Amino acid sequence: MKQFKIILVLLFLVSTGVVLGQSKSDKIFDSFRNKPGVTYFAFTKSMTDAFNIDLDEGKTIKGDLNEIRFMSYNPTKGSLSGTEFIKKASRMLPSAYNRVVEVDDDNDAEIWMLGNKRKAKEFHIFIKNEEEDDMQFLISFFGNFDIDDIEGIQEIGLNMTIGD
Repeated sequence: MKQFKIILVLLFLVSTGVVLGQSKSDKIFDSFRNKPGVTYFAFTKSMTDAFNIDLDEGKTIKGDLNEIRFMSYNPTKGSLSGTEFIKKASRMLPSAYNRVVEVDDDNDAEIWMLGNKRKAKEFHIFIKNEEEDDMQFLISFFGNFDIDDIEGIQEIGLNMTIGD
């Protein structure tokens, strides 16, 4: 009986560690993955100093990249419009995330960040196309980033969707 209690305690500790190790943004990917109209893939590998991008005017974003997740949504194959997909997905981010760039007339990307002005753990880029039946995108970066320029993250995400 004592061994049984020890095993239960160990299982609880291991399962708690697994839950705490997950990103708070996993709800988005878990909710949409394998749904009609959604394509999802991820690159995972601990890449120390792999994220080092020099931008115009001497600004940089650098850090350790652990994972990139890419999700596209095709409204013609799914049950939501493009706008509904973006709104529903972005609402799934907990309140700890800050929207640092909003969609406007000059900008098709909305960027959410988990972190502060100097360091970040996650960036989520929601890219909205103008037409409701066009593809919509979510690109997420996970790691430890030093921030000098937030617009650089937006540029990376946009380039990934248009295939430059």
